[in-house]
Amino acid sequence: MNKLGIIIQARSGSKRFPKKIFQIIGKKSVLEHVISRLKKIKLKKKIIIATTKQNDDKIIKKIANDNKCSYFFGSKLNVLERFFSTAKKFKINPIVRICADSPFIDPLIIEKSLLEFKKGNFDLISNTIGQAYPKGMSVEIMTFDALTKAYKIAKTEDEKEHVTKIFYKNPKIFNIKCLKNSNKIAKYNFAVDYPEDLEYLNNIFNKLSEKGFKKNFSLRSLISVAKKIKY
Repeated sequence: MNKLGIIIQARSGSKRFPKKIFQIIGKKSVLEHVISRLKKIKLKKKIIIATTKQNDDKIIKKIANDNKCSYFFGSKLNVLERFFSTAKKFKINPIVRICADSPFIDPLIIEKSLLEFKKGNFDLISNTIGQAYPKGMSVEIMTFDALTKAYKIAKTEDEKEHVTKIFYKNPKIFNIKCLKNSNKIAKYNFAVDYPEDLEYLNNIFNKLSEKGFKKNFSLRSLISVAKKIKY
């Protein structure tokens, strides 16, 4: 098992903004933007959407097929089990975890994170600790062995509801590296949590299009535009 896999964690039942992953930015849904951004990663990879067995999430199968990526239907509440089962089925290692509410995720951040991951004997590399990066740029990379161990030792509902919480609770068991960055950029938000976020990101996307960055833009480009847009 030595095949890079990227798992997009997706479901339609968000309490704060139901069906947000199906909302439109430009001409694509939030989820389709995530897939498109991940396809720009230069490394050979398998992209999989891990979603639930709920009726509202069945449309994700069509989105996956239309965008030539794979999918997996699993537990709604035991997200760790869903994530583990996805990785096991597709025999992927290492595994990159991406949230489906991150339509502008920067492929360069993922590529740099993977380079760091290969340098050491890490169980998990993360840029989410301390929120050094803006929301919508979160990346976590883990080995299949570490994920298997996490799945086996997770006991509480809280540990099962969040894929990597068990890692952070057990730093003596798991070798974790935190990726740092300038805290000055952490104040920006490029994730979709609320309806107003969608309007804001549409404004940013339109400005990027005007500047010729519609198909290919980086975090730096996003920030340069975000500085000029009221949020």
